Amino acid sequence: MNKSIKTLAFMGLYTALLIVATAVFSFPVPTFNLYFNLGESVIYFIALTYGAIPAAAIGGIGSALSDLLKGYPLWAPITFFIKGIEGFIAGYFARKFNPLAGLILGAAFMMASYAVAAWKLYGPAAVPFELAGDFLQVSVGAVAALLLYRRMGKFFDRSCEK
Repeated sequence: MNKSIKTLAFMGLYTALLIVATAVFSFPVPTFNLYFNLGESVIYFIALTYGAIPAAAIGGIGSALSDLLKGYPLWAPITFFIKGIEGFIAGYFARKFNPLAGLILGAAFMMASYAVAAWKLYGPAAVPFELAGDFLQVSVGAVAALLLYRRMGKFFDRSCEK
């Protein structure tokens, strides 16, 4: 099979996996129009395995589609931007320095960006809820992605590691 066709097929499957991890495995946050999900684990795994560009594309598109499917259309363009940049940062810095540095920097961007968005949309009272949920989400996602990446590394290009 042509390598580019195979890669495109895998990227489509990863986008679908991200949608399932975000839209299906999610839990609403009471009081505000927010939800916790497991999508970070997929974005971070893609960032570690394939790098910045695939993580940006899949993170942005898959997460925005998840917002639409979950009934959060207002968040979809915000999510497209934040998750795309988060995936890019995670993948870029994972390759430039090490996997953990990439995930920490991507997580910091995601948390700060969603905190600003929640503040603008719902006021300052939403920020602590957003930050708490996001911290849990990026922590669970980073641990899951690192474990999966280390376990499945023999099946993928491990160019993130030095």
